[in-house]
Amino acid sequence: MLLPSPLPSIILLFAFTHIPSTPAITSSSTKNCYSCYRTNGSAPLYFTHYKFQDFRDIAGALDLPPLITNASLATNASATLSFFEDETWKSEWVVQNWNNTDSLGKDTPVFMVNTANNVYIERSNSSSSSHQSHLTLRTARHPTFQSVAEIVSFSKSYHQLSLRLLARVIGSPGACAGIFTYHASSIPSSVQEADIEILTSDPRNRVHFTNQPFVNAAGNDVPQATVNGTVSSDGRRDWTAWNVFRFDWEEKRSVWFIDGEKVAELAFHVPRDPSALILNMWSDGGVWTGEMDRFEQAYLQIQWIELVYNTSSVKAGRANEERSESGEVSRSLEKRTLGHEKGCEVVYGVDEMGGEIGTPVLLFNNTGVAMSVKDEAVRGMIWIPLVLVGGLVFGYL
Repeated sequence: MLLPSPLPSIILLFAFTHIPSTPAITSSSTKNCYSCYRTNGSAPLYFTHYKFQDFRDIAGALDLPPLITNASLATNASATLSFFEDETWKSEWVVQNWNNTDSLGKDTPVFMVNTANNVYIERSNSSSSSHQSHLTLRTARHPTFQSVAEIVSFSKSYHQLSLRLLARVIGSPGACAGIFTYHASSIPSSVQEADIEILTSDPRNRVHFTNQPFVNAAGNDVPQATVNGTVSSDGRRDWTAWNVFRFDWEEKRSVWFIDGEKVAELAFHVPRDPSALILNMWSDGGVWTGEMDRFEQAYLQIQWIELVYNTSSVKAGRANEERSESGEVSRSLEKRTLGHEKGCEVVYGVDEMGGEIGTPVLLFNNTGVAMSVKDEAVRGMIWIPLVLVGGLVFGYL
C-alpha cells in the first residue's frame, strides 16, 4: 500500500522538531581525554582544553574603590573583594604587585606600582546594560607615582590557543591596555610575546597587534613584527564600546579578530614556547604610553574571557606529541580528521551559529558512549538519519 505523497515532508518535519534548542555543555575544562574543541577561522582548528570566565553577575560588585595614594601601601594592598581570594580565581590568575624601580630612567620616567587595589569587580551603573558587573583593571596618576594593574595566568604552559574577551577601554590619555601571551627570557631579544595593545592617547579606533620582539639585537624596529589595525573596517566602532577581541595563536601565525572580523595576521616571530597570559592597564610615562596627567585614570573592563587551548603539560590531554633532544614533550596544534584520530573522538564547537557564549556545542561523538542529557541536541539530530533510512527501507520515500 502506497503512503500519501506528503509523508516525506512529515517525516522530515518530525525529525527536525526533535532537535532541542539548547545544544550546549557548561564544563570549563576538558570533558575527557578524547575531547577537543573546534574554532572557526580560515580553517577549522582543534584544541584540547576549554575554559570560560564570566564576570557579568558577581555578588558584591563595587563602585570605584578609593585610590591608595601611598606607593608602599598600594604595593601591599589587600584584595578588593573576597572573590579574588577564592580558589576559583587564584587557580587561574595571580594579581601582581611589582614595581619598575629597576628600570626607572629617561625612557621610563614615572615610578609605576602594581596594586591589588586596582583590580576589582565593578558594578554596572548603566540602566541599559545587559550585565550586572565586570572585571576592571585600573591605572591612576598620583603626584609621586602611577598605580597600575596586572593579572598573570597561574598557568605558564599555554601552547597555542584561541583567546576571546568581551572588553572595552575608557579613560584619560597616557595609558596602555595590554592583552598578550608571554614567554620570559633573560635576553630581551629572546622574549616571546603576542600582543593586543590599546593606547588611550591614540585615535579610538586604532589597535596595535604585535609578535614580540619587534626590535632586533641592534635596537632597530622590525616592521614585519607589528600591525597597526583598527577596531572595525567601516570606522563605526571604537575601543570605548564593548567589543569581542580575539587572538588565535597558531603554529605558524598569529591572527587577530575584533567582533568576528579579521583585522591582522602575522607569520613573523610567532611564539614557539609555552607561555603565560597577561592582562594589564599601565603607564610609565615613557614614549609608548605617554605621560598621564596627574589625578587622571584609565580602565580596561572585561565582561567575560573565553579560552580554547593546548598545553605543554603531559597531563593536558591528547594532542600530538613531539619530543625534543632534551626530552621535553611539546604539544602542537593539529587539524584532526573526525573519527580517525583517537585523541579527538568527541568534538565541541566554540563558534557555532546559534550557540551561547560560554557553552560549546557538541558536534560529534565517536566514542560509542551514551550521551548525557546536556548532549540532548545531538541525540535529537540522530532522529534525522534514522527516520530517513527507515523510510527508504520500507519504501516510504
